[in-house]
Amino acid sequence: MCRVLEKRNQPFDFQHADNYTLAANADPLVNNSYYFSAHNGDMSFFTRLGRRVNIEETWFALYIGGKMYSLKQELFPKGQSPLRIEKTGDNWTIKFKGTLNESDVIAFSATFTGKHKPLNFGSDMPSIRKATGIANEKWNKAFFNKLKNIDGQCHYEQEGLLRVQFTLNGKSADFCLPCVRDHSFGKRDWNDMNNHLWLMTVSSERQFNYSLVSYPAISLLEMGNYRDSKSQHFWLESNLDLNLITSVPKQLSFSVKLDDGRTIPVEAQVLTGVTYRFQNGQYILHENIAEFTIDGKTSRGIFEIGFNADGSRLFNGRKPEEFRR
Repeated sequence: MCRVLEKRNQPFDFQHADNYTLAANADPLVNNSYYFSAHNGDMSFFTRLGRRVNIEETWFALYIGGKMYSLKQELFPKGQSPLRIEKTGDNWTIKFKGTLNESDVIAFSATFTGKHKPLNFGSDMPSIRKATGIANEKWNKAFFNKLKNIDGQCHYEQEGLLRVQFTLNGKSADFCLPCVRDHSFGKRDWNDMNNHLWLMTVSSERQFNYSLVSYPAISLLEMGNYRDSKSQHFWLESNLDLNLITSVPKQLSFSVKLDDGRTIPVEAQVLTGVTYRFQNGQYILHENIAEFTIDGKTSRGIFEIGFNADGSRLFNGRKPEEFRR
């Protein structure tokens, strides 16, 4: 299966992906999603604009001074979201003006500048990770037809710097934060997901990503990367206890084996978060800010976990212990 996946692998056209736009007649399940997550020891920020032909899924959250400020309304009619995300040359601009929580007024402007090569989940991750997920399933025509829903999605990330200026309740602040930009597009039916976990931390010295998702087609798909001060690495194995993520944990501790032979410890502790509900509550997602310790080094990041409203679908009803990983 690794050989098959590598043969099918196509070079990633970064410029084409960055300039993707929704067709006017696109299916409402087709999504064009822009996400930014930036952190340091004083402040954490995340925002998401999920564009569809009929609605705009909108997140905006700022954690500063020990308090979480977040936009309460999640859905806006097309073109009416208070969040604006636009490509400006090689950079990206983020603008927001409105009310967070119940009465906190903010005017926010930021510019993202890429500092590292984009990482495409479809072509850059080691083939062994997807091959392992496929190997856990029964192969038949129906299975490979279901795989098309996954293969039709594009998902990539890029590290950079986010230069931020904002005024919150009359007080102004400027920050320059390590940031991860995430862009995904293609069909995204939230009800087509059973559950998922995304752990991500970023600092000037390192960036770590652990991604896990369970679909009707693939019960368990895990992959991720770790950039240290020297280079980018991909992890090949993880010993995360899957029983710990059948509900929302407050902390996790596990290790991953990297492609250079090292095994590094990972710890995550949730600080605070926001809960989002998609497609009339069919899928519930918890977007948490967390403190991470990766290979002994501490930084802030995201602890995202989500579940289908139908709890029987967790890992397609299979026991976590039975998966080959």
